[in-house]
Parts: sequence; C-alpha cells; structure tokens
Amino acid sequence: MSLLPRIKRALQTRRNAANPLIRFGVSSIYAARDLASATKQFFADPKYRSLVLLKVLNPGVHQTTVVTWMNRYPAIFTSCRAYFGSQSDVRILSYGCSTGEEVLTLREYFPSAFITGAEINPRSLAICRKLQVDGRIAFVHSDRKTIRDHGSYDAIFCMAVLQRTPHLIEQMGVESLKKIYPFEKFDRQISELDAVLNVNGLLVIHHAHYLLADAAVAARYQPLEGVDQEVSRGPKFGKDSARLPEVVTTGSIFIKRRG
Repeated sequence: MSLLPRIKRALQTRRNAANPLIRFGVSSIYAARDLASATKQFFADPKYRSLVLLKVLNPGVHQTTVVTWMNRYPAIFTSCRAYFGSQSDVRILSYGCSTGEEVLTLREYFPSAFITGAEINPRSLAICRKLQVDGRIAFVHSDRKTIRDHGSYDAIFCMAVLQRTPHLIEQMGVESLKKIYPFEKFDRQISELDAVLNVNGLLVIHHAHYLLADAAVAARYQPLEGVDQEVSRGPKFGKDSARLPEVVTTGSIFIKRRG
C-alpha cells in the first residue's frame, strides 16, 4: 500500500479515538482538507462562487440553487393563461427568475403581457440581461422597492423559490426548519408579494416548504378551482417550522379576492 492510502486509513481509524486530543487533531485535518477543497472550488467555479457570495451578502435569500429550464410547469402556465383569457395587458412578476428561462416561457404563454423578472443572484441577473427580449420584458434586482416600483401585478409566479435545498431536506428527514428556513421568513415574503398583487390577480406558489393557508394574508385568497394545478409535493412544515406529520398535497394557483 502506498503512503497516501495508508495515511487516509490511519486517519479514518482514529476519528473515534478515546484520546480527545487525537480526535481533535484528526477532525482538524479533515476540516482543513474541506476548507482547501471549498477554496479551490470558489476560485475555479464562477457558479459556485456566486452562490457562496449570495449567501454571505444576502442573508434574506430564499432558495440558493439556480436550476431551471424552459416550460418547466406547463400545466400551471396553461391554467393561468386560460384564467386571463383574451386580456392583453396582463402585468406579470416572475419572482426568483434565475437565468430567465421562466420569463421566456411566460412570453410564449402571454405574448403581449408586461413581464418583470426579479432575481437576487447577480450572476444570474447578468445572464438574464444578455437575453434578446422585447420591450415589454424587464429584468430587475429582486428587492422590495424595485419590485414595487415595477408593480402592481395581475399575476405573480413564485416557483420553487420559497424553500431551501428541498431534496436534501427530504433525504435527511429534517423535522424542523427553525434554523434553516423558519416560517416567519416565508410569511414575510408572502405579505410582500401580496402587497403588489391586484385584487382578482393570481398568486402562484409552487414547491414551497410552507402552506399559503398558514400565511397572515391567507384569508384574502382562494384556490383556482377546476384546473390542473400541478400539485406541489414533498414534506410540508407548519407555523412552528416543524414538519407536519401527515402528507399534505396542495394546489399552487390562488386568486386574490380581497385587498
């Protein structure tokens, strides 16, 4: 056996050593290794670097991944288009638009709508602003004032945004999001979106950790009935940020009935 595998094996066998100094020394070696790996990735991978900086500089951020693709939610988009019928001047907010694919998709469903794509990740926003789009599409930094200045809106799409690493949460069986993504953060964001949504407008909340029914403004909303809502699955959490014991499936499209 060569030297490096022997060293690795020796470290592994000593991770649970009885001597606390040995355990501390081994843990320090592993921590240094992980730090070196992360540092290398930070400087070599611009996508990874942007996500690290996003978390550090924007503690209020929701989802931190940038995964997206064209026509990701066709049933939802189709149902929303049917709701507005022939209305041509619909004003739409794509909240957390990532690299713009959702906005481009919405343009196909709403050919003459005014569409604002809001994104907090500077790298993703820069990609959006390089897209060839028409004059009724704007990409803006996702902050309360800027979103309000471009509103109000007839439809707000918040797709796979109000959550934090959902696949990892599910795989690890996390029972509380209190320290990871507390309910209060979700509730504040829902209230901010509600403030710029017109009465009879659509609020589309898909793939969120929490239920709109638990939000402070829930009484203003009712589900859009009789349409394909692409049920949002995965574990759900309550107002106390604790995982709900039962499996909850919920629709994603809600009509604002009261201001």
